[in-house]
Amino acid sequence: MSASAGAVSWLDWGNAPFSLARAEQKPILLLLGPAWSHATQRALKETYADAGVAACLGERFVPVRVDVDRRPDVGERYTIGGWPTTAFLSAGGGLLGGGVYVEAAALVEVMERVSEAYATRREELDDVPMAAPAPAAPIADPPGAAFEWLESTLISTFDHEWGGFGDLPRRFHADALEAVLLGRQVGGSEAADLVEQTLDLVVGGALWDRIEGGYFRCSEHRDWTAPHVEKLLGLNARLLSLLLTAAERFDRADCGERAADLVRFIHQTFADAQGGFFSSQVANPGYAALDSLELRLSQAAPALDRTVQTDASAAMASAYVHGARVLRDDSLLEFAATTVDQVVMETYQRGGGVGHVSAPASSVRGLLTDQVSASEASLDLFEACGQEAYLDIPRELMAYCEHTMWTPEGFCDRAQRGLVDENASFGLLSEPHHPLALNCRAAVVLMRLADLTGESDYADEAHRTLASQSGQYRAHGIDGAVYPLAELRIARTKGAEPPG
Repeated sequence: MSASAGAVSWLDWGNAPFSLARAEQKPILLLLGPAWSHATQRALKETYADAGVAACLGERFVPVRVDVDRRPDVGERYTIGGWPTTAFLSAGGGLLGGGVYVEAAALVEVMERVSEAYATRREELDDVPMAAPAPAAPIADPPGAAFEWLESTLISTFDHEWGGFGDLPRRFHADALEAVLLGRQVGGSEAADLVEQTLDLVVGGALWDRIEGGYFRCSEHRDWTAPHVEKLLGLNARLLSLLLTAAERFDRADCGERAADLVRFIHQTFADAQGGFFSSQVANPGYAALDSLELRLSQAAPALDRTVQTDASAAMASAYVHGARVLRDDSLLEFAATTVDQVVMETYQRGGGVGHVSAPASSVRGLLTDQVSASEASLDLFEACGQEAYLDIPRELMAYCEHTMWTPEGFCDRAQRGLVDENASFGLLSEPHHPLALNCRAAVVLMRLADLTGESDYADEAHRTLASQSGQYRAHGIDGAVYPLAELRIARTKGAEPPG
């Protein structure tokens, strides 16, 4: 995304900035943040537009800017404490330090210190180790232990005054909520009762935009005030799926009605008529504070990032397939098929999986998130309409993942071989990362393939993949719910009964 903000001429992530840094013996300043982030946009307009910052940056650093939505692999490794992150890198891509910087004067001071240290200790700093921490060894939990851990965690972290779980900022932990929805009947446990209460917040709480629809990302305070008002496609897809599951499993008519509201908002605002969905709507706190539709219509609506990302569009396509069944609306199934057809057609390369972005055309390749998400949506479509092409897609994509991403510690988040040019591994990208959530979802995809094809090798791969993450999930707190959720989904695929 070569662009300029103020006097800064930003370079895209890739070979060019690393080659320039080596040639000029300069460190790299890497600015990371998503397009929807209000704080990132403010940093660009204020901090990096400052003449002193721009002059120091141009003289002493190689400037690189990364949209972490378009390059989640870079964001995973280099984000420090949130966005916008300013990270300082050696010419080889080693992480020298950084943080969330906003004020121009403070940033200039830090830049000068980093530049002076690099000038005097360049050979030492160029050898900064880039080894990833060793993953925890797999553990053998007894059956149901992960689900019991999740229920205990929810009970111990529930906020009885304001609702919700865990630490700030307040957000909906969709994986945890859905795991309990799948694993318990209404009133089947204390955790199920807490999930029931939390669904009230999902339906009518402050994160739902009551004027135009759609969910904001999170709230700053315990009482769910001060929402962060960006709207993200992937998050809204996940909450749509949660609402539909609650309507089915807990017989929550209000969840079904809110799901229908959310579909209307998504289709009016995010759907691309050609297929696929736009990735986000930027945060505009002043606009979001307007408390009537009349007032909002008098203002320009927050801008959309019209990037069509494979993983988020596929996630919404999956939710649409689910919605077609629960809401009895076949048009959702038709648009889901159009979406999968479009993103796969535009990004697929034989033997190279699907790319991350179908519009605009420039796209990183070889990311696990895209292969898994496209596989999930394709399997949902196959089960809904029976077209063999939707079974062929996940077979091909998971074979690609097996060939290029598998290690004994699980699937890596990006291909470890076969990537060239701008997709190649620079800096910390050369170190394998094994994401818990994506490995758990991949395990479910593989088990679904085993069930639909009758091929036992897929089941073996599913068990192996999930087992590789058994030592990881508890360290993630409530977000570790993706592991017992995967266990439940695999059990349901095999026809087993939930815990209670």
